[in-house]
Amino acid sequence: MPKVLLAANAEHGQANVFLATGHTLQALDATVDVHFASFAPISQAVSAASQYSAQCSQGARPWTFHELDGLCLFDRVLKELQANGLGDALTKPLSFFQIISTLKTSPHFLMPWNGPEWIRIYKSFIRVVEQIKPDVIVVDALFSPAVSACHHLKLKYILLSPNTIKEFAGRFQPRLAAIWKYPITGSAHPFPLPKRKVPVNIFFVFLQVWFVMTNRHIRTVTAHVKRELGADVITFVSIASKPPAGKKILVGNRPEIDFPLVVPPHLTTCGPIIRPAAPVSEVDPELDAWLKRGPTIFVNLGTLKQMDEGEALEIGQTLQHILRLADAWTEKRRNGEDRADIAGVPGELQVIWKLKKREDLNYETGPGSRLYEGLKQWIETDRVRILNWIKPEPSAVLRTGTIVVSVNHGGANSYNDAVTAGIPQVLLPCWLDCYDFGSRVEYLGIGYWANKKSKPRCSAKELQPCLEDVVFGDKGEQMRKRARELAAICAERPGATVAASAILEEVEGREKEVK
Repeated sequence: MPKVLLAANAEHGQANVFLATGHTLQALDATVDVHFASFAPISQAVSAASQYSAQCSQGARPWTFHELDGLCLFDRVLKELQANGLGDALTKPLSFFQIISTLKTSPHFLMPWNGPEWIRIYKSFIRVVEQIKPDVIVVDALFSPAVSACHHLKLKYILLSPNTIKEFAGRFQPRLAAIWKYPITGSAHPFPLPKRKVPVNIFFVFLQVWFVMTNRHIRTVTAHVKRELGADVITFVSIASKPPAGKKILVGNRPEIDFPLVVPPHLTTCGPIIRPAAPVSEVDPELDAWLKRGPTIFVNLGTLKQMDEGEALEIGQTLQHILRLADAWTEKRRNGEDRADIAGVPGELQVIWKLKKREDLNYETGPGSRLYEGLKQWIETDRVRILNWIKPEPSAVLRTGTIVVSVNHGGANSYNDAVTAGIPQVLLPCWLDCYDFGSRVEYLGIGYWANKKSKPRCSAKELQPCLEDVVFGDKGEQMRKRARELAAICAERPGATVAASAILEEVEGREKEVK
């Protein structure tokens, strides 16, 4: 019975690829005993993934969750940013000096914990390993304590990451292309990088390296760990710049959906690793029936992006304009002036919007509010639904067949969900690598980066023409065709299948060694 330990940070942006891989491991081999080591916030998602895997794979064993000690990564990052005066570094309008502030946050994502906290996580992870004695460990490349433990103790492990090829392959590009060809993460520079942006991009690359190499916090933690444990601290930068010899690095990306890059041999480009999800019809039959009434715009800016009333009103104003155009389109069809359906889907255009309000701003979205009144005629005819939570997974919503565009924040999961569903995207990126995905959708011809001027916020002035073109324009039809082509490429061998197969190969190698 193969025993696999999945070790990941608790944030869904990192953990979802592990949940998807665990499910596929049991789909390929129901005898696999899946263990999951992480922090408390992800425990319910692990339990749900285990239950769904048992439903799909006859004889699959329940997963075992092992809670690690300490604070999860993002909670600790926020505390570090606040303590270092960088609490709003990721949310201010970008300028030359603001990009420098953004680059200063890099060390805190690499090493958010202090020395004792880091060691506490490290030791709790080792206890899990000693308890279950896995055949192979699959570890999050951003989870420094677990990666360092695997490296120091010479355990059998594979690195898995939701990140793109760009993050791991930069150093291996010919002619130092990483510094002059590709935008540095967090700068919001476009791709291809304009010649006038090359000098400042090179400056930012060297500045970021300087910030990481000279960061006092990282040096202090590294020295503390070396003194207490005799172990080297392995960070994401360590892995990207000097990959562990003989270790596989699996990434949830593939060349066809990334920037043009030379892929180094130590990388396995799996393709999008999508978390398995029950169909909307099973999870929420009423919503499924509603979605199937007609072409639908899906607005979902992720779990971390919190929106103030001003931004919500900008999106609301855009939706008013789009819905008025849709109603005029429908009226023409009724009068026999136009035979085409909106984006090829019959019915009246509707909107489902998952809106996460800023916790510190108590603004209303119900009757009488500015947002509600602007969209009142469509809300009251149930053509616009503004919800703070949607029960089905976003990937399941995108696969209902009536979503005509995904308006999202450019997170890796949101991007991959839409790519594999063959849906065009309108992106409103708000920080870090989200800006890179804005460039990707435009480079690949599958969408728009719709807040280039108003980033990291959004404006109706920018968003409106982009959304209008995707829903009604000829270019939108071209985007839908291109999105379907990329979805077909990704479907040839799903990313989770590639990742799970690579893991099972490692397990078989371990079994041969034991014999």
